[in-house]
Amino acid sequence: MIPSSFHKIWKNGIESNDYYLKLCGSGGGGFILGFTEDFDKAKTILKDFKLELVYRF
Repeated sequence: MIPSSFHKIWKNGIESNDYYLKLCGSGGGGFILGFTEDFDKAKTILKDFKLELVYRF
């Protein structure tokens, strides 16, 4: 279900523990939710993607 264009960054997040991605929703209207302890670091790594900060603890 994960789009092929996200396979590399998905795997990188799991292997590096810098961020984790979760696929949410179904039927073509879904989105990818990310979790990280260091948003600035994740923002740098994922600079080619549009990120939106939803909530910060």
